[in-house]
Amino acid sequence: MDTITHGLTGWLVSRALPEEWNRKEATVAVTMGAVLPDADHVLSLVGGSELYMRFHRGLSHSLPGVALSSLVTALLFARFGNWKDRKRLFLLTLLGQLSHVALDLLNAYGTQLLQPFSDVRLSLDLLFVVDLVFTGIIVSGIALSRGGNAYRARVAVAVLAGYVGVAALLHARAVDTVREAAVRSGVRVVSAQALPRLPSVRLPSLDRIGFATPAAAAPSVRGDAETGEGAKVPLPAGPFAWNGFVDDGRTFLRGEVDTLNGSVAWRERVVRGPDVPEVRALRGMEDVERYLWFARFPAARVAAGRGRTEITFYDMRYAGMAGNRPHFELRVIESPGAPPSARWGE
Repeated sequence: MDTITHGLTGWLVSRALPEEWNRKEATVAVTMGAVLPDADHVLSLVGGSELYMRFHRGLSHSLPGVALSSLVTALLFARFGNWKDRKRLFLLTLLGQLSHVALDLLNAYGTQLLQPFSDVRLSLDLLFVVDLVFTGIIVSGIALSRGGNAYRARVAVAVLAGYVGVAALLHARAVDTVREAAVRSGVRVVSAQALPRLPSVRLPSLDRIGFATPAAAAPSVRGDAETGEGAKVPLPAGPFAWNGFVDDGRTFLRGEVDTLNGSVAWRERVVRGPDVPEVRALRGMEDVERYLWFARFPAARVAAGRGRTEITFYDMRYAGMAGNRPHFELRVIESPGAPPSARWGE
């Protein structure tokens, strides 16, 4: 989840603790713990997308990592602060960090929970990384629990758990829907998965409601003049939009799943990245292996011309993101007489 939601979650959790706990101490320690794992965002500033991709949600998000950093944080608090109960400070900070890890497991990026013993990336694929409804429940719980009302804070935590439960049911339905749609289309299904997608809403056309004239309004704002429909605007609220993926053993199929009416709109079908001949020729190259480790649904575009070949690796997991900007791409350029060179994108 986003860092702001992590911090707000820590604040809410601290208010749900027993009243005999020091309120100020609990709020500071749990909230700090809830945002501490995201300190690894600095990797994107110092090392770009390649370093960020390799280490984000790595050791700082693992069970051994959060235990160690909670201990260090507690010792620093006890040494330089007014609170001297190191055991309680450790438990409060650890509680905040565990809430962070639990929330990150809900989306599809992947968390290396077992670092440094394993670099497997775990995810539950239940919620998009930003969910305004989820965050709204947290903010409401904080507002209603003002004055130390722990019961209301606990109710908000229970509502959050129920919301995640609904997302789990919709996720299971999305997986079943995309699998059944593939079978009906005669596609061999090796595996089927569903990942949360950024929802969007279509605004009414400005022409239709009289706020702009055809000459004054930009096409992106006016939308579809023939149907009177306005532009689509991202609205990250609710687990109602899904990307369904089917692996048939040779290709990946992606479709947008509507769990309410059980329909699938197929969007693309590509050869699995590792099976592309130009990619097979690059196996063993460090950057390529790292990308294939990271990508859930690796694909590759091959372009040849002017005596060189460019292979662009991308992850279908990020297809349909807002703005159609590239996310976590790797370009490998092969030129005659020179070793392949790798360039990391966003």
